Amino acid sequence: MLGDNFAKELQSIPLSNDTVSCRIEDIAEDVEQQLLGKLRDKLFSIQLDEATDRNKDAHFIAYVRFRDGMSAVEELLFCKPIKLKATAMTLFDILNNFINEANIEWKNCVGICTDGARTMSGRFKSIQALVKQKSPLCIWTHCMIHREALPSKEISPGLNIVLMTVVTVVNYIKMRP
Repeated sequence: MLGDNFAKELQSIPLSNDTVSCRIEDIAEDVEQQLLGKLRDKLFSIQLDEATDRNKDAHFIAYVRFRDGMSAVEELLFCKPIKLKATAMTLFDILNNFINEANIEWKNCVGICTDGARTMSGRFKSIQALVKQKSPLCIWTHCMIHREALPSKEISPGLNIVLMTVVTVVNYIKMRP
C-alpha cells in the first residue's frame, strides 16, 4: 500500500528490547499528558479500588470520568503499587500526590466512587472523608459493580467459572504496562 521504499525504511528501524521499551514509555507519557491536559480545567469524578495481581502485589487503581465537549470520557488515571499497609491515609497520600503532581485542582472533584470497605467509605477516616476535606462538595457513591458482586456469590457454578475467566482476562489486560 505504501510501497517498497517505505517497507525497507520500516525494516531498518532497530527493534531491540530497549528501543521498544523506550518507545512504549514515550507513548505512555504522551497519552498521560494528553489526558491530564484535557482534565485540568474540568469537573471530574474518580473511581478508586485496590487490586491484587497474580504475584500478590497490591495496587491502587484510579479511573477518572469527565466531560469533553458533548462526550463523557472515562479513562484510567493511574495504577500505583501499594508499598505499605493499605490504610486510608496511605491510599489517600498516593491519590493526593498524583493530583498535586499533575496540577489538578481538588475543587474540581465532584464525585468519588468506591467499594463499601471501611478504608474507602467510612465517614471519618476513610478516603471518602479525606477527599471531602479537599473538595467539600464532592459526593460519594457505592460502586455498582461491587453491589452486583455481593449477590452474585450465589450464582451457578457454570456461570461463576465464566465470570471468573472474564474477570481474570480483564485484570490481566488492565495490569499490562
